[in-house]
Amino acid sequence: MCPSFVSGWTLFNFSNRLRYKTDYDNNSFEKNFADYIMSYYYFDTAFNGRKLMKYNNKTASRIKSNILIILAIFFISIASGYSHAGTSMPDSFVFKDKFLPGKGQSIGKILSVKESAIIIHSDDSFGYRANKDLPVFEHDTIVTPKKGGIEILLNDGSKLILASETKLELTKSTYDPNIKTRSSFINMITGKARFLVTKLSNFNSSEFKVKTKTAVAGVRGSDFVVAATPGTTEISALANTSLEVTSILRPDKITILSDYERTTVRQGALPSPVEKISPDEINRIQNELGGAAGSDISGVIINKFSGNNLTNIAIGKGSEANLGTIKIEGSKIKGTVVNEGTASNVTNVAIGNGAAANTSSIIIK
Repeated sequence: MCPSFVSGWTLFNFSNRLRYKTDYDNNSFEKNFADYIMSYYYFDTAFNGRKLMKYNNKTASRIKSNILIILAIFFISIASGYSHAGTSMPDSFVFKDKFLPGKGQSIGKILSVKESAIIIHSDDSFGYRANKDLPVFEHDTIVTPKKGGIEILLNDGSKLILASETKLELTKSTYDPNIKTRSSFINMITGKARFLVTKLSNFNSSEFKVKTKTAVAGVRGSDFVVAATPGTTEISALANTSLEVTSILRPDKITILSDYERTTVRQGALPSPVEKISPDEINRIQNELGGAAGSDISGVIINKFSGNNLTNIAIGKGSEANLGTIKIEGSKIKGTVVNEGTASNVTNVAIGNGAAANTSSIIIK
């Protein structure tokens, strides 16, 4: 005896009431839909022809709940279909086989591509499939689809490693070693990317900025990861890094990130308190965004050594004295290497040809 459908006249009136903006404006669509249907006590039934049946309050409440559940599933399915709309290409998007350069001089080149990636020049409504050694230009947009990835080398030696489902624009990149200036600006739209920025300490002017919807990260020479969505930006500093992070809301309020620290900037808020990144998390980041070209180490090297009144001496041809160091020669490492040491009044001496003295050190060959 359950109703098989709501009459077309009922749905027509519901659509008209929404169109003319009655009291439904202040409520959710799902609630309006259910409330409006339940305001009719009579439904057509397929089993009884035109027979009308009046439902009691308990039955009406049950039907209303079922309608809300169905509508919730419907809208969730729509939302999930657009969850990666920022990096997906429409079916009508055109790819050109023959690559043509963008405007001006190239600012770098592609080092490697994982699965696939797309290059779109600033004034083009079409794209090119990225391949190794292709040049990139100012205002190029780089897009990586699901399972895709790309590594880009800029002219100043800096590297950008994009994870899958990432989209960014190479808004500006000028590098002139003759007058010792470097200025780069990256607009990170969505996704995750690692930035290994070359430190140019003897340059007159050197800046490298990454902007998202909620934050700006400014560096001179650093290794860091940015994960961006329209409402949140997570910035993680890796080894030998010093970052200045500001929110779009208050660019005058600066948060400093050092080695293996992280902050999150949400829309309309200041950067969150700085937190330390665990070795396991660092290892995961390195494995995900380790780069494909010439990378022998896939993991994390953490070396912490402190002490007082330390003496480290090597005397003789080929002798070595290593105190609180990590030395790697021709090794491929996966995982985490951690060296932590604390000492006081320590003398580390190597005397004689080929002698070696290693205190609180790790040597991997």
